[in-house]
Amino acid sequence: MPGHSIDATPPRHLPPLRSITLWMATCLVLVVVAQMVIARTSFRPDSYHSGIIALAGFVILAFYSPRKRSLWASARLLRLTASLPTSSARRILTLDRLATWRFGHVSLGMLFLLPLWWHLQAGIGAGAVEIVLGVLVGLLELSGVAGASIQEILPHAMQMAPDHEVRLQDVESALGEIYNVAEEAILGHSETLVKAYLERIRPILRGASPRLLLMRATLTASDPSAAQCARLRARPAELGAETELYGELVNLAARKIRLEQNRLNLKVGVTWLRVHIAIALLTALVIMFHVIGILYLNGL
Repeated sequence: MPGHSIDATPPRHLPPLRSITLWMATCLVLVVVAQMVIARTSFRPDSYHSGIIALAGFVILAFYSPRKRSLWASARLLRLTASLPTSSARRILTLDRLATWRFGHVSLGMLFLLPLWWHLQAGIGAGAVEIVLGVLVGLLELSGVAGASIQEILPHAMQMAPDHEVRLQDVESALGEIYNVAEEAILGHSETLVKAYLERIRPILRGASPRLLLMRATLTASDPSAAQCARLRARPAELGAETELYGELVNLAARKIRLEQNRLNLKVGVTWLRVHIAIALLTALVIMFHVIGILYLNGL
């Protein structure tokens, strides 16, 4: 590529903010304070101007989803910055980082509550469509706040675990591999070891850990396998030379429980995102009906 070349490995950057949850609370406070200040002035935006601003906000926020799923814009931005000085190009490319987009999405999602507030105050009628739209917008905001908080908690909890994967299919594969390794490990060994395995360890490998236990471990950043495996390690004294192998089997059981926690964390994140997107699509549909209805009533 002509001009300069940009390092494949960009320099490390600090995250845009320490706590996304705290930042959302700050934005909400700013919205409330701004509305209280504006209420003391003569500024009274009408329903159309406030509605246009709120609608523009929803459109801007919608760009975050395709940005996460496509590198089309990023690839073209990289080409456009190729002729710039390296320092300038890196500053521009920093703005295109997914963390920056997420920061903007969260910030605008809270701040655009202000023009929406003005729109509601303008009093354009409270028909069925407007009531449904108000409920959906509220659910959209709540799901966004909940999801951002979940995404802040879960990755940290997953990184704290000694065994974690980033994809559900990798977790499922690892769980199946653990069971196969344990079953093969006991072949040809004493009846005492096999009996201890069948009574103590196989039920854990074949069963499912309580979800409440796994979620509590996530929220407290603790190891969900600690208590159960501590009991397993109180092994029969007659194992003798096979004590070490029994310990390895217990370690497999511990890893299985931690992977179950990993799987639950991933499923929570995926489920939340699907719910948030579904609410966003419903909101967009109702917004369209709302705009068409307003235009129709005004003869446009």
